[in-house]
Amino acid sequence: MRLLVSFCFLVWSLSGYSASVWKVTQGERTLYIGGTLHLLSPNDFPLPDAYAEAYNEASKLVFETDIAGLNSPAFQQDTLSLLTYQDGTQLSDVLSPDTYDALASHLASRDLSIDAFASYTPALVSVTLSIVELRNLGLTSQGVDEFYYFKAMMDNKQLDWFETPQQQLTFIQRMGDGDEDQIIRYALEDVKKIKESIGDLKVFWREGDMNAMEETSMKEFEASFPDVFNTLLTERNQNWLPMLTTMMNSPETEFVLVGTMHLAGDKSVLALLAKQGYHIEQLN
Repeated sequence: MRLLVSFCFLVWSLSGYSASVWKVTQGERTLYIGGTLHLLSPNDFPLPDAYAEAYNEASKLVFETDIAGLNSPAFQQDTLSLLTYQDGTQLSDVLSPDTYDALASHLASRDLSIDAFASYTPALVSVTLSIVELRNLGLTSQGVDEFYYFKAMMDNKQLDWFETPQQQLTFIQRMGDGDEDQIIRYALEDVKKIKESIGDLKVFWREGDMNAMEETSMKEFEASFPDVFNTLLTERNQNWLPMLTTMMNSPETEFVLVGTMHLAGDKSVLALLAKQGYHIEQLN
């Protein structure tokens, strides 16, 4: 998801590597699926050639959500409505004193006052912590999905998406429900490692190494927050499967772009499609 990415400036030699793009076929029907990172640095462009190959073959692009809708005033208002307390509850009411003090200290180290976060839910706080850190690391450019969304608009290709922006907000709203203290503690630890982890994640993404991504980035998260993992990844992968199989029955060729973590592991979109009997081929 765009708001949940915890993804440095590296230069890669791509020769001999695969990419996070797969061709799904059954008979004469074809579908391309590409993994995205939602924030990138200028050094991450140009993208691997496999993305251009899939894009050129497709007449329609399908995203997790409506990219334009994410930038609308209505979405900003919905974010405030769903991810801030509306009943007078304060962040200090739902966190232990130790966790609240640790959060205040971290924010102060980033020249931010915890008072500005007083009505934020822990879910929104954890997202904000990651975004602040990513911006500080130079991830200021549009991600893979935004890049291709606007390119497809210019090229008059068809556009579609799996979820509305408001649906995505409800997924975030459920984060940490009942585990408010734990999710803030986890976020504070996570941002300490983000400079190192983003380098690894980008390498796994560019190489299409889903095994490494699962081992280093997903298993700990699933073990720490199984309900959140299920909500954000497993359930949504399953929800998308009928839409993907419908695409496989259409005469047009689609290029689906979703967060790369949706493509790793035995509960991934790719694994679900393989179980349905589709042939999966990773592009170089």
